[in-house]
Amino acid sequence: MNAIFPVIIILSISVLTFTSPETTLKAFTSATEKAVTLSFTLIGVYAVWQGVSFLLEKSGINKKIARVMKKPVQKLFNTSNDETVYQLSLNLTSNALGLSGVATPAGIESMRLLDSENNEHGKTLLTVISSTSIQILPVSVVQLLANYGQNPSLIIIVSLISTAFSTAIGILFCKVLK
Repeated sequence: MNAIFPVIIILSISVLTFTSPETTLKAFTSATEKAVTLSFTLIGVYAVWQGVSFLLEKSGINKKIARVMKKPVQKLFNTSNDETVYQLSLNLTSNALGLSGVATPAGIESMRLLDSENNEHGKTLLTVISSTSIQILPVSVVQLLANYGQNPSLIIIVSLISTAFSTAIGILFCKVLK
């Protein structure tokens, strides 16, 4: 993929330059402006949720969530290490709230801990669940829809149903193909 995208971009720029040179610069500046605006919007959203995550951690609510999720996480991932269960719980709840940027450090730490336990099944399952992740609140998509004047609440139910289905199928395949 790293080779395909540059080739596509170079070909697109070449074709645009020869077919419509007057729009080439306009397209570049317009796209750059939109990309910068979108980046700052998403940085703001992630900063707020990273702050909320920090407050949850400092208040101890993360540990309470991990205690509630302890039995299902232990059974699902076949681990009994408390730190692994905590990191997995943090990753799963962050992903469920649509906070993939917040979930990533916990996911990396979970993967490292599962690797130290030689838990290949747990690592595979974490990869599948993180990829299909149930989205109770898809924060990024909601923010983008709101920015573009669309009704962001329309995506929540659709996202919840589709991600719950994809996660269930992924878990089922991991359990069956174990």
